[in-house]
Amino acid sequence: MNYDNIHVLILSAGKIEKELESIFGSIPSGLIPLHGKPAIFRIIDKLLKDGFKKISITTGFKKEILEKIVSEQYEDQIKVNFITTDFEKPPGNSILTAIEKIEEQQLLVILGDTLVENDLSNLIQNNNSFVLMSDNFEMPANWCVVTSKDGKLDSIFDKEKDLQKTNEQYALVGVYYFDDLESLKHSHAEFNGQERIEISDLIKKYKEKKTISTEICNEWYDAGHVENYFVSKQMLLKARYFNSLRFDRESKIVTKTSQNITKLINEIEWYRQIPDGLSRLTPKIIDTDQSKNPFLKLEYIKYPTLAELWLYSDFSPKLWMEMLDELFEILNQFKKHSGIVTVDDYDLIYKTKTEDRLSELTNSNESFKKILTSDVLLINGKKYRNWPAIKEDIELRIHDLHHEDDNCLIHGDLCFSNIFCDFKNKNFKLIDPRGKWGSTMFGDMKYDVAKLRHSLVGGFDTIVNGLCTASLIENNHVSMKVFEPKNHQQVCRYLDELIQNQWNLNEIKLIEGLLFISMLPLHKDHFERQLAFYSIGIQLLNEVLDETDV
Repeated sequence: MNYDNIHVLILSAGKIEKELESIFGSIPSGLIPLHGKPAIFRIIDKLLKDGFKKISITTGFKKEILEKIVSEQYEDQIKVNFITTDFEKPPGNSILTAIEKIEEQQLLVILGDTLVENDLSNLIQNNNSFVLMSDNFEMPANWCVVTSKDGKLDSIFDKEKDLQKTNEQYALVGVYYFDDLESLKHSHAEFNGQERIEISDLIKKYKEKKTISTEICNEWYDAGHVENYFVSKQMLLKARYFNSLRFDRESKIVTKTSQNITKLINEIEWYRQIPDGLSRLTPKIIDTDQSKNPFLKLEYIKYPTLAELWLYSDFSPKLWMEMLDELFEILNQFKKHSGIVTVDDYDLIYKTKTEDRLSELTNSNESFKKILTSDVLLINGKKYRNWPAIKEDIELRIHDLHHEDDNCLIHGDLCFSNIFCDFKNKNFKLIDPRGKWGSTMFGDMKYDVAKLRHSLVGGFDTIVNGLCTASLIENNHVSMKVFEPKNHQQVCRYLDELIQNQWNLNEIKLIEGLLFISMLPLHKDHFERQLAFYSIGIQLLNEVLDETDV
């Protein structure tokens, strides 16, 4: 198929609907996050995988945010064009504005909050113009409803209030292909100054001249309506390579299994033993099994994670500071449940685990085997002492981390992606606890604090969600760029102030640096991500040594 003559237009000029706005703040429709990725990323990723080469996005509402995030994410893969349109008008107006700047003969239009599983390139090869439709919808008054006759588009009813649902009706899902863009352009003049133009208006005009086929949508994820957003989110559950998650749509239960049986059993025990006063912070346990094939069944939490909100929402710094205050109150609640944690436990987590993980890394990755032979690491042209040169000094500082006051019940993996948040009601739910820290569920509270800092200041969740670039120029030279969310510096400074009120910031940075370099084998399927993590870890450990050496 000749992709050079097909232009893809993604519509993302408008802002999200009010119900979703109460969850994410006011953001463009394409930035609605679905399990860590905004909807528009998932759309572009699929288009690139299917071979499409020319992509434009309509922008309007808060266009600077959308353009910055998309440009930084895809600058090394494709040049995405942005076309400014009037976000206060319907998407039909956006299409008419955009097509004046498009020269190709064929146009594929996709709503920026809609994901489909169909092979679009195959549909284009086998059809002239077509629309995708689904019978999986309720309340016709909320949708553009169509009927089909002999595989061709017949009647169109756009959000008609008194329309009753019948078996012949389908909802348009938000994917439209026009094989004759000139015909669509000519329809512009036929609206005679009509100010508000819906996509259905364009389709009706186009249908007067051209036949439009109808195609059934295989799988449809609609993030643009609150009632469908949560369902779409459930169906896109993801897990790390050694875990498996399964969602039961009817019972609203998530079942977790794992190749790492011991870790899953430890997690189950953590959930079972957590004190009653803290159990409100975790999902409800439905069922567990600790046999040779263990599983954990939990209620599904529909709210977004703090990682999704941090990266893609548009909340004020003040609101984020309030959230951090709430999180530190949770830490203090955990701290009330003190326990015995030995120096050996500290050595196991901070020293032995790091050594074992780096050994595992060098045994399985030739690039890192070479990186770890050098005493110097260049990051964006700046020299840092590499792990072989700082290992002994870091181990000396590890011996000073043990403080009885910090030994208590901990979560053990308190990164933003493991914290679900209902901003409206200030409710948090914590998932994926470590289970055991050393020999028991008690551990070093500084570890959880460092996990929070590595999400926010270190950019862990930013990197995991693909908002970074990192490449190995030579054996000891890394080029790296990490996206900074809005208000990043201000919120990070506030977090460090909270930390300094209770802990030594350098000790937290030390643990954070060790976290970054020891997690690399857990992300073996993403070399670019590993490079970014390792580089940030080395930067942090150098900061600690430089500041403590003064």
